[in-house]
Amino acid sequence: MGFKKKARKAREARGEKTERKSRRKELSDGEKKCAIKDCENWADKSHGGRSIAFDNLADVWDEDDIVGEARRLSICKPCYRHYKKEKKDDESQTW
Repeated sequence: MGFKKKARKAREARGEKTERKSRRKELSDGEKKCAIKDCENWADKSHGGRSIAFDNLADVWDEDDIVGEARRLSICKPCYRHYKKEKKDDESQTW
């Protein structure tokens, strides 16, 4: 019997609750919207968003589908994953 198992058993014997704590915290609404037109997700860093150069986004999406004209735009995590899959074979992005 390992240390953790003994500790759990001792807690049960004392009558303490044995349910596990949740590590995932609830995310509130973000501040930045995703720069892709049809996407409704948040692009904050706490929500998994990333900041990508406009030119690189224009390679994957049409310029009509991108909201904003800044040099760098924030996109949400699902859009970032789509972007990475599209750019996977692009040799200009490798080091």
